[in-house]
Amino acid sequence: MRSTTRRQFPLVMAIVLGSVAVSVVIGQQATSANQSVAVRQASGVTVQPLPTPEIPEGDAGIAAKYPGDVGIEKDPDVIFVESFEGTVDEICSHWEAAAGKPIMSNSDEVVPGSGGKQSLLLARVAGGTEGYMDGGNLYRRLKNKNGDYGYDKLFFRFYMKFNDEHAPIHHYGSGLVGFHPPTPWAQGGAGERPKADARWSTQVEPSSFGTWHFYSYWQEMGGSPPRGQTWGNTFEIDVPPRTVVKNKWICLELMVKMNDIGDSNGEQAYWLDGRLSRNQEGKITSYLGKGFPSVGTWTYDKFKPYVTRQGVTWDYQQGKGVSLEGGKPFPGFAWRNTAELNINAIWLYRYMSRPETGVSKVWWDHLVVARKYIGPLTQVSQ
Repeated sequence: MRSTTRRQFPLVMAIVLGSVAVSVVIGQQATSANQSVAVRQASGVTVQPLPTPEIPEGDAGIAAKYPGDVGIEKDPDVIFVESFEGTVDEICSHWEAAAGKPIMSNSDEVVPGSGGKQSLLLARVAGGTEGYMDGGNLYRRLKNKNGDYGYDKLFFRFYMKFNDEHAPIHHYGSGLVGFHPPTPWAQGGAGERPKADARWSTQVEPSSFGTWHFYSYWQEMGGSPPRGQTWGNTFEIDVPPRTVVKNKWICLELMVKMNDIGDSNGEQAYWLDGRLSRNQEGKITSYLGKGFPSVGTWTYDKFKPYVTRQGVTWDYQQGKGVSLEGGKPFPGFAWRNTAELNINAIWLYRYMSRPETGVSKVWWDHLVVARKYIGPLTQVSQ
């Protein structure tokens, strides 16, 4: 399924995203009888409450040592860097699967203070370009020092900018993912609860530009009405919106920590422009792990941090929603049940399923994957 020519790149990812679309249809037709009665959902897991651990923010990361990101690829904790310099063909050659080359071009729009000279522009127009109708995708696996694929904790940071008339996005992936075995292409599975020895995924999406939110798939994800389907679970419900600003460079960073086998001590977090999200009381909401946030309530597949009112969960045996005690700590993430499943790929994609009416532009720049917090770019000295 790997491709090597310009014509083949869109086909590969069209197949992958097409399989996702097929999975969605299958998921919509599923009944509660297709789900295990004994499936464990995160809403039913009880753990002890814990304070949110300290985690770096702002300029306390790797990027602070490399103004403009110049030389950041040499840092011992950096795994992969995509500067988006060079021709489109050269940029795509750094990835194992690249879709949408007809809509990609070089741009001299760069992040303020950048040490580079260009970014990658993806422009989606009405009617498509050279037969390509989607939004553009880049995917690659991540090798470790042993020559295998995968890590147990990673940070993934990149910059983006949307033009003012950008249309709503169906799914937008700043994705850290894990597949066992790791494949040189992304796998689908929308609407399906993953097996804990096969896959998991998480990304942060702009939700039609209203607010940012997680979109996560793992073995204990919650079911949703009307038949208990498992779409990507979201968190930070009932907190102030994190508005997606257009025509401005945005720094997004995502962290995932895998769980120990038999435990739910996996974690995830995201930062916007170097800051974790917080609620009206200043409590952190975009960093979740075993026991923190220390209290919250589930409404099916959505977690409401620091909310104590009664919730609801999907009961597969009864085929309906049932009331759930509120005000329980977040249970953490049991991403896997085998050590062979880890964080072994990154997927940067813009999936747009609706016909375009104008011109939707997104710029990508300064992508870094590392073992430690990266933080926003610091400006090159003039």
